[in-house]
Amino acid sequence: MNRLRLLSGGLAAALAVSLTGCGGGSTASPAQPDSVVLAVGALPDSLTPAPWGGSASHVVLSGLGSQLLEYKPTATSSDQCGQPSTEVSGRLAESATPSPDGKGIIVKLKKLTSQFGHTLSAEDVRWSLMIGMQRQPVMKGTLSSSGFDVNNVATVIDDRTVELNTTAITSFSIESLQNNLFYIHDSVEAKKHATADDPTANKWLSKNLADYSGWNLEEFTPGTSLTVTADPKWEGRRGSVKRVVVKAVPNTSTRSQLVQSGEAQIANGFDYDQYASLGQSQDVTVLNCPSATRDTLMFNTKTGPLADVRVRHAISMAIDRDALVKGAYAGYGKAAQATFPGGDPADTYKFDVAGAKKLMADAGYANGFKLTLSYSATRPGPVANKSSVLIQSMLSQIGVDVQLQNVASSTDFSSALIQGRFQAVLYSEPIVIADPAFYSFAYYAGNAPSNTTGWKDANFDQLRTKLAATPQDQAEQRTQLIKQMTAAVDAGAPILSLVETRGLIAAKKGLSGATPLSNGQIYFNALGS
Repeated sequence: MNRLRLLSGGLAAALAVSLTGCGGGSTASPAQPDSVVLAVGALPDSLTPAPWGGSASHVVLSGLGSQLLEYKPTATSSDQCGQPSTEVSGRLAESATPSPDGKGIIVKLKKLTSQFGHTLSAEDVRWSLMIGMQRQPVMKGTLSSSGFDVNNVATVIDDRTVELNTTAITSFSIESLQNNLFYIHDSVEAKKHATADDPTANKWLSKNLADYSGWNLEEFTPGTSLTVTADPKWEGRRGSVKRVVVKAVPNTSTRSQLVQSGEAQIANGFDYDQYASLGQSQDVTVLNCPSATRDTLMFNTKTGPLADVRVRHAISMAIDRDALVKGAYAGYGKAAQATFPGGDPADTYKFDVAGAKKLMADAGYANGFKLTLSYSATRPGPVANKSSVLIQSMLSQIGVDVQLQNVASSTDFSSALIQGRFQAVLYSEPIVIADPAFYSFAYYAGNAPSNTTGWKDANFDQLRTKLAATPQDQAEQRTQLIKQMTAAVDAGAPILSLVETRGLIAAKKGLSGATPLSNGQIYFNALGS
């Protein structure tokens, strides 16, 4: 755990997060490959977070990894997965500590070189965070919810030291700096391509790399393929892999053939029963790792039948989550018992068709209604093809006529979600910041930019704010707050948790470093380490 204690005034100097180093040479085995091919379900249209491509953007931004921090790897030689952790270590940063006055986070940077020969600087951090908020409003909301002052996000102290200004240090302020939205660019090079119409240089950055990831861009075809090669000037630590090719292969059967034949060394995003088959292949290892990610059913609560909480509760009670795990997830994962892990089991999460029918009748919908359920194979993944059909069948028992809408484009799917253009949607909530005080904000807090369900609850917001101000080492107090928050969301039911999933990746046997991050993706520089 990241023992982040919230102190004020001069006492803040006592708080510090020590970041384990990323410098030094490779310790990779000679047997590790020089080149790796990843087969994924989708790639984004941009190398930046704008436009956001959902899981497809995670593939690129997590893989390249030009963020200040990362979650400390917990995998060992005897445990390829490790356990999920909130402890962070350094990527571009040497250290991150609260300022003596408790009004900011002091970040000291490593000496790293960009693809254009520029040295990582405090100005790079300031500029990247500033333009990141302009090009992607969700990033602004994330920074704000993490306690940072979005009106004055950073102050340059010297070339290699920057203070990230805060309005209130939260339990996850430092932890949030690993978020792949907080991508650090080479500002010297990027500014050359800024224009009056594009002051953030996003048009150029979306097709070119100017960062401190340690990779040179060989080729990028939006939505189709990405090839990067190791930058020999980069001073950071990496494994033996010097070339990474990422291919978008939407068909899961084709992806399976590629990894079994050895044409691809890593692949993910399969139907769950395909993982079971891949695990039997002689040359393939399936990593089945712990995860805090949940697959959910999200509602637009603003109009129509779904505006009635009784209808939302009825839908929850009509879904047999155990059958969903068995039928769509091939037994991988666990049936959710409440919205958030750690909350007390909710009565409305129990499978009860008779009780669901009564709620529908009480709400005036004894004869049911039509419901459009949107989903995408890019997020929550191919499992949506099966889970949507199962949910369609389950809800028919209470008169809900589900019309399935498959949105093929990851960008279109994410845009519709962010803009609230949905009635109900299957979704996955990968954990980009593991502290519950954060992930309970993004889609549930009344002032969260990504909360497009229309549900707001003042009590929940107060509880979440209190959790964010409670240090992580005060476990008992945090547990009680999480339970109260869970009860509030379960009562409102704007989003139903369906299944608590696993982190699954199929990889060539013997390949090291292909461990899924908290969001299910891998870090290119870890490959072959």
